[in-house]
Amino acid sequence: MSLTYSLFAASAGGIWERLSEWYEGSLIRELLTYISEEYFTVELGSYQNFAFSGSSGNLLRNIILAAACGIIIAALMTLYMRRGLGGFVRRLIATGATSPEQAKTLMELGYFRSVAIRRELSRGSALRMVVRCREQEAHEAELAERQSVGKRASETYRHDFLSAHFYVPEDLRHRAEIRFDAKGSGWLPTVITIAVTVVAASAICWFLPDLIQMADNLISFFQ
Repeated sequence: MSLTYSLFAASAGGIWERLSEWYEGSLIRELLTYISEEYFTVELGSYQNFAFSGSSGNLLRNIILAAACGIIIAALMTLYMRRGLGGFVRRLIATGATSPEQAKTLMELGYFRSVAIRRELSRGSALRMVVRCREQEAHEAELAERQSVGKRASETYRHDFLSAHFYVPEDLRHRAEIRFDAKGSGWLPTVITIAVTVVAASAICWFLPDLIQMADNLISFFQ
């Protein structure tokens, strides 16, 4: 196992090294460098009431870009939650799968080939907060009963996505509808959010030195 891991690590390291070498001399790197220097540079001046080091401009720029990246990631996650996962939840509700007796398989729902849905159902994710599996609940009930009488517990439950039935409990239906509502979460609002965030980050980088200068002049005026 250690030999296999070593070979894998060496292979991954070699691939990463080749990618790094390619990126260093690529047009993409030159383009990103140009965009960064042209639109996302904070050029601080000298101020009477504020002291900045030579690296302060880069630090402020990195903070601005980190905040912008956070907003962009949040927008993409919302799109994934409400469109990708939300489509599955809404499908369950639309087909009346709101109780163990009415639960549906992924095949019946048309999601058997969805790797994302199967992955989310296999782990404790946001999807599992409102979606239940009939077979898993039966397994857990049997496990609790065996443990209560001191019997050995059975193995951990694993989903068989060919036969497992899923549903949204009626008492969680309203919560699921609100959390996975598709309104306002399409590609167009997401693209607009990303575009506005990028433009706003560039504008802040551009005007921040002027704002600091105005604050500096205001402080000097009242001293």
